[in-house]
Amino acid sequence: MRAAFHTGCIGTDPRLLDRDPYPRPMDPVAGWSFLLAAAALLLLAAFPLRTRLPHRVLDAMLALGGAGIGMGGLLLLSDVEPASWVVAPVLLAVAAVANVRLLFAGQGPFRT
Repeated sequence: MRAAFHTGCIGTDPRLLDRDPYPRPMDPVAGWSFLLAAAALLLLAAFPLRTRLPHRVLDAMLALGGAGIGMGGLLLLSDVEPASWVVAPVLLAVAAVANVRLLFAGQGPFRT
């Protein structure tokens, strides 16, 4: 009976030998799609639409773009903890709004 499961290592489960030694990314196509769409949204909101839209709409667009960057980045990784799916998009959403607000503030480098 032991000879039937012999794989060269004592105590090795034969089902584990068919696995890749390195984990694969979760979904690279969706990750890059999220990243590109979010980057386009951020660029549109930060430059041509910034002076034309109400502040609440602009902040929502920036936050959505920042959260999209976080989600897209996580989709490119493997073995992501559940807390990362909450923390990364929220932090990047807040950071995107704060970044545009600081850069285009009264004495900021890109004020208009």
